[in-house]
Amino acid sequence: MLKHLTIRFSLIFVLLISFDSNIFSQIKVKNGPALTNDEDNKMNRMLGGDESGYYCYRVRSRGKGTSFYVEKYKNESLKPEFSKEITVDDAEGTKIIDVKYSNDVVFIFRSQYDKDLDKMELSYQTVSSSGVVSKDLKPITKVKTDHFEFVEFEIETNPSNTKILVKSSFKENKDAEYKTDFIAFSVPEMKELWKKTVNRKLRSYNSDFGKALLGQLTGINFDFDQPGYVGLFFDDNDNLFYGYTVENAKSNDKEKHYKLNLETLDADSDEPESLELSFEEDYYVKDIAFLKTKDNKLYVGGFYKDVIERKGRDLVNCGIFNFTVDIATNKIESKTVKVFDDKFLKALESNNKKSRRFKYKLDYILAVGKDIYYIGEQYAEYTVQVGSQYSRHTEWQYEYMDVIVAKMNSLDEFEWINNAPVRVTMMLRSPHVFKQYISYATDNNIYILYNEHPKNMAIYQKPDYEPKDLKSTISIHGSNFVYTSFSIIDGKINRGLIFKNETYCFAPIQEKNPQFFPPADTENFVVSGKDEIIIYTEDRGKDRFSKLTLD
Repeated sequence: MLKHLTIRFSLIFVLLISFDSNIFSQIKVKNGPALTNDEDNKMNRMLGGDESGYYCYRVRSRGKGTSFYVEKYKNESLKPEFSKEITVDDAEGTKIIDVKYSNDVVFIFRSQYDKDLDKMELSYQTVSSSGVVSKDLKPITKVKTDHFEFVEFEIETNPSNTKILVKSSFKENKDAEYKTDFIAFSVPEMKELWKKTVNRKLRSYNSDFGKALLGQLTGINFDFDQPGYVGLFFDDNDNLFYGYTVENAKSNDKEKHYKLNLETLDADSDEPESLELSFEEDYYVKDIAFLKTKDNKLYVGGFYKDVIERKGRDLVNCGIFNFTVDIATNKIESKTVKVFDDKFLKALESNNKKSRRFKYKLDYILAVGKDIYYIGEQYAEYTVQVGSQYSRHTEWQYEYMDVIVAKMNSLDEFEWINNAPVRVTMMLRSPHVFKQYISYATDNNIYILYNEHPKNMAIYQKPDYEPKDLKSTISIHGSNFVYTSFSIIDGKINRGLIFKNETYCFAPIQEKNPQFFPPADTENFVVSGKDEIIIYTEDRGKDRFSKLTLD
């Protein structure tokens, strides 16, 4: 009898280990109180904060008009401190460009186009740490143009969050050449430090409007990736670095060849210094990420992809790269390229045929000790026709497939590369890439946190599971909020359940209105202490915050 009870107890204990979200978990969860926000008051993004609290930006777009709110919450209790509505002029052509937190102040940047004067103006207002909203819009810059589509503003902060950079890329009319203004400001007073102009088109626009229009008219999935602006970095010494691609001399109508360039605009110079980041092959690079170290080195990394059209079977090369640049001499110290081999492509549920449709986006370059870590995602983008035969429209389907993590050691060699399968399918009325995961580095691990289909945890236990067996998450309710950790030593993976998404769920995305899409690199968490982050969770309009402590 005692033997049978022991066996039964052992089985129960095993089941508890398998299904309890906290046993052996490397992540501790502290849930905040339920909030009393209007369910139409959608969380747009979390903005960051200080030791006392953190800030969020919300949009309410149902009912009469649209309302915008900046809110502050307390770090310790996760309770609200204030919610302030930001009044926006309803005049045609007014648009909020971005919302940034910097040096204890939230800045709301908005543009206003005056078609009678052919003028686009960028202005801002502020919300202080005590909740005081500035009454007046303060203009920053204005450009001359005869169409609002010919202007793109981008707002960046430096790593120490003490200065703001405004980039405006524009042309005066259809036949004019593009140029780009860079303006640096100190915060919180927004005093202009310098303004520099380069005669180059540096826009992340990348034909989304043309893609949307042609997709609506034809129902065909057009891929409009093209050479152009691929990334920007503004350092704490007021130096500016940006990347762009151009077609090279070998490019033709049948086969495109590109080269990647880095330009540096020093704080005390008005002329950019160029540096070609060349490969042995002419790879296509869609975006890059930057990291500047204390020894004046700049790491420039990204994913590359090259489709070589051949009769019978196209060849697809893809992988990850890094260029280490000595900022003082503007010379390349090292170049490292890691090709995705057949084994790794299989782990990504990919092959030479499938790789043609996948895209790769590098989201982070992080320094942990003497090593550098590169983190990004693989995804696919399609246009699909939905509706009945009498009323059809085009939507964009996104399949987020994997998060890729690579370690570069002190010798500038990629020591290991591994992946966390992330299976999320999403439909949108307009093309836009959302970050589906959180990445955070501790002294021991690189963490990836995301929502996953509940059946996948059991699939992972099979030693011979195939990536194609994994299920995709369509709705966050009923999924699991999980983590994958990568050991910084050897990339070894551990997986675990943080909590089940039954009521309050981890919400990487809440705003799906194309008019209010947050930037693609927007974070969906804030750091509240060492190895401690705060995430947003929601339950069909109700919401609360949760604090996670990582090992």
